[in-house]
Amino acid sequence: MKPRYLPALRGIFGDWAYYSCLMPMGEVADRVQYAKTLHNSEQLSELIQRELKKGRARDIARYLRTNEERFFNSLVVAVFDGDPAWYQLRDIRPERSDIDVDDLSSQTIASIGFLRFSGEEKLFALDGQHRLAGIKQAIRAKPELRSDEASVIFVSHKNTREGRRRTRRLFTTLNKTAKPVSKGDIIALDESDVMAIVARDLVENHPYFNERRILVVAKSNLPVGDVDHLTTIVNLYDVLKILFRKMKGQVPFKELQFNRPPDSEIERYKDFAIRYFTLLGRRFKELREYFAAKDPTRAVKRWRTKTGGSVLFRPVGLTIFTSVVVALMRNRSLEEAAKLASRLPRELSSEPYKGVLWNPSTRTMEIRYQTLVRELLLYMLGVEGTRSVDKLRTDLARTRGESLRNCKLPNRVVGY
Repeated sequence: MKPRYLPALRGIFGDWAYYSCLMPMGEVADRVQYAKTLHNSEQLSELIQRELKKGRARDIARYLRTNEERFFNSLVVAVFDGDPAWYQLRDIRPERSDIDVDDLSSQTIASIGFLRFSGEEKLFALDGQHRLAGIKQAIRAKPELRSDEASVIFVSHKNTREGRRRTRRLFTTLNKTAKPVSKGDIIALDESDVMAIVARDLVENHPYFNERRILVVAKSNLPVGDVDHLTTIVNLYDVLKILFRKMKGQVPFKELQFNRPPDSEIERYKDFAIRYFTLLGRRFKELREYFAAKDPTRAVKRWRTKTGGSVLFRPVGLTIFTSVVVALMRNRSLEEAAKLASRLPRELSSEPYKGVLWNPSTRTMEIRYQTLVRELLLYMLGVEGTRSVDKLRTDLARTRGESLRNCKLPNRVVGY
């Protein structure tokens, strides 16, 4: 195989020497393998392979194929066998005249060069295995991606017992300390996530959702004692997630997260969200009062009280009712679904919330039972949910600590 030279920066971090290189994605796909080399045991190697077969690699491949603004952070790749050679550049001649090479330190100059690969080396990913799997899948489907240049950090690996142990430590350190992006950061910054884009737009530009009405914090729940806001921007994001999946016919959530649609389609999503909340304001008197109020605090104090108040003035309540409306849309329009949902009770101190979603003794919400409440509300509307009537009654008895004999389901507001 013909030797290959990659432009590189050489650095020292702790007791690791590393090389930060540019490598065409086609070569990454062809040459870099998974970290199964870290183990002598075939079963431990297979464990790594099984983890890579989960859905994340497919999502990454789709992202690479469909997103012109695609970008990755660096893969960390270990090198063993062969003999990569470092060629430092000494005679640096910048094209611009406003830099004096004499001002560069010897350490800076010594870090610039090329890394030479003979082609006999074995390469495997220490960090970025799912990205590597996504790259391999994407290039099979879209070969023109081969010319994209990926950032790859190479570290040396010795295929000895101590070498494998040292590299395994680096592998686990890189993967254990990686922190997923928080939902708050996604909402604030993500330009591919449809829910984040629309949530930001609503808070910035729509009178129903300005910062006096929607609390911009990185949590779903409101602080105890809040009397100003309907809900949080994170809860708004979750409500939009339920709505938008229905709008696209139960489209996978990850597609809405990672594949930014055209701006015209984003406008359709935003219009759908505004239409939904406008209908809620039309059908639910407490929301109508809140949206129309010049001072939202007065409406919040009326509908969110120490003894309960309206379920719609709790973030989990908005989530539950949105799920109910979406379930009703299986064979109804949005307008019909909202109208039917408006027949449901909403006072937390009454059925079906009391003793389930609302704890009257502690005056707190029990959000772990939100799915049960959703099923109870659908039952009250005469709509089939995911639980049978017997299962629903059993779950309600268990939650309330009642005997099955004495437990009664709430009265229906719509019959079969």
